[in-house]
Amino acid sequence: MSILKVIVAVGLIVALVLYIDVGALRKSLLNANPLFLIIATVLVVANTGLQFLRWRYLVRLIASDVTDKDIFSSLFIGFSAGFFTPGQVGEHGGRMVTLSSLQAVQVLAVSIIDKLYILAVTVIAGLIGAWLYFAIYLPQYWTPWLTGAVALIVAAFLIIILYPDLLKRILRALLHRFRKYRAVSSFLFVKDVFHRRQARVLLVMTILFYIVIVMQVYFFELAFEPVSFGISSLCTSNILFFKSVVLPISFSDVGIRETTAIFFLSRAGFSAASAFNSSLCVFFVNTLFPSLLGSALILRMKSAKERRSA
Repeated sequence: MSILKVIVAVGLIVALVLYIDVGALRKSLLNANPLFLIIATVLVVANTGLQFLRWRYLVRLIASDVTDKDIFSSLFIGFSAGFFTPGQVGEHGGRMVTLSSLQAVQVLAVSIIDKLYILAVTVIAGLIGAWLYFAIYLPQYWTPWLTGAVALIVAAFLIIILYPDLLKRILRALLHRFRKYRAVSSFLFVKDVFHRRQARVLLVMTILFYIVIVMQVYFFELAFEPVSFGISSLCTSNILFFKSVVLPISFSDVGIRETTAIFFLSRAGFSAASAFNSSLCVFFVNTLFPSLLGSALILRMKSAKERRSA
């Protein structure tokens, strides 16, 4: 399955390069505005900083004495572990291995909450963005039934993330017969530490994180071609939704990210070459760089363990 995902990613990238033309991609890169590239790159500090704050907030709900260093390591090792998996689902395993002093199921539980809130914000913003985008650019493919479906799904996700106690009651009822299993009992501990207040704090931090990503994408796009913030934000909400939720079929969304960027931005008057290049920049800064840093931490931890055992 992993090999298939790599094939999908490489195949899509090669097809896009041939479709766009190497000359156009090269010209777009040479004419890029370095100031906007620097601004977008520097925003990775805010991006990873907010991810760290979110993860620390959740981890300290289950263990208040965990150090910032351990939380930081678990976050970046999770990035590295999730690099080759669609939607970065491998992050859960990386986080559990790094925070081995805690119960693995509890770490998994708060890690799932972490991803659930990112998913919820991505779905809510993406569906609203899709509704607006199709109404403006592709009205022939949109129907009142789809508008109703968007409203229902958005309302459902808002209820889940704003009122977690309701969701927990449903889960407890469904999992009640399995309570004798230690893993299930450990997972249900969340009912004692994650309530409406914690949910809203996490939601605010998640929205800020999403806004930073939108700003990063905007400055990367602006580096290659003029674009309004409104159009960029509308397209970005669709790109994030479709590549992460609808089409998570390649490793680290490589190829899918670029394809959806070209699809949505080109209809808004943005060139395919600029869409491709800006999308690759987002990948290098937000996905590849943190994953490489996580890999360096893994090697460092392995080396330290070998020295202790020698």
